[in-house]
Amino acid sequence: MAGALARPVIPADDDNRLYRIDPVHMNSVEALAPPIAPAVLAMTVGVGAPTLATLVWAHLAIRLLHLGIYRHGGNAAKGDSLGTILYVSGALVTLVLILLTGWAALN
Repeated sequence: MAGALARPVIPADDDNRLYRIDPVHMNSVEALAPPIAPAVLAMTVGVGAPTLATLVWAHLAIRLLHLGIYRHGGNAAKGDSLGTILYVSGALVTLVLILLTGWAALN
């Protein structure tokens, strides 16, 4: 039984949609952590609920669009301009959330 695998091996081919599921899932899970801590801190320091909700929903919408493009595969998943724009947009929303949280904490 040495060397036996617990699941079937799917060829690592970007054109195979079944293969794309695993990297898409890992990418999505990795993208969840950065906005969570600032969102919790924002609630703690008193950032307005509408502002916080807008930023969190914007980040979620951007990540879902990015997930769709990344799931599709091809050049978009390898750093095509639209995928990159969405990735950076999500990071910028998180940065705005961090700065807003810092501002609210100082005031």
